Amino acid sequence: MENFEEQMKLLVELQALDSRIYRLEDEIEAIPEGIKKAEDIFNGKSAELKRLEEELKALQLKRKEKEGELESKEGTIKKYQTQMYQVKTNKEYTALQEEIGRVRADNSLIEEDIINILDKAEEENKKIQKEKDFLKTEEARLGEEKKVLTAEADKIKLELEGLKQQRSELVQKVDKHILPRYDRIIKSKAGLAVVPVINDACQGCHRVLPPQVVNEVRMKTNLIFCDNCARIIYIEE
Repeated sequence: MENFEEQMKLLVELQALDSRIYRLEDEIEAIPEGIKKAEDIFNGKSAELKRLEEELKALQLKRKEKEGELESKEGTIKKYQTQMYQVKTNKEYTALQEEIGRVRADNSLIEEDIINILDKAEEENKKIQKEKDFLKTEEARLGEEKKVLTAEADKIKLELEGLKQQRSELVQKVDKHILPRYDRIIKSKAGLAVVPVINDACQGCHRVLPPQVVNEVRMKTNLIFCDNCARIIYIEE
């Protein structure tokens, strides 16, 4: 192949461009994932706030039920007290007193339940306020983070456009028989097709190469591939 040494220099240059392109593409692909992860965390906290608010509503409903029950029993006591003025015998009077005592005992339990509910509701309100304050801060932070990541994505896209333009111009100089082989390797090897040989070892897989292969690379007359990872190998000047 004519001017093979020059072709290898072009491949090394192309590899440097492609390594940068692959890295930037990975970075830009990771940005939406980073935004989604941050949004998922925020949404999880929002769901926690909603759960706390639902618990508070349930406590408020339970308190109203207890207050209604207490009001009903207070009405029962008043009814019994009215009946006490109408009874004819001590037995009936005593029976009404006992009923009133039982209802008042029930009321004491209900009042205790209401106090416990109010304490829990106060605790839930504190948690809710704390979550609201946290979410307000997180929402602002998330918005700022999204702005930064979006700006970073735009910056990367702009750089990628420039690099791909350089690549387009560079591949025009690469031998048409070599380029397809290079492209095939770089796609199958995660963006690394051309690697140097250092201390007789391939820097793609770090396998020590046979002396004959190293000599063939030094001759710079044809493409030489690592027999282990199949990458194109060369020796740096």
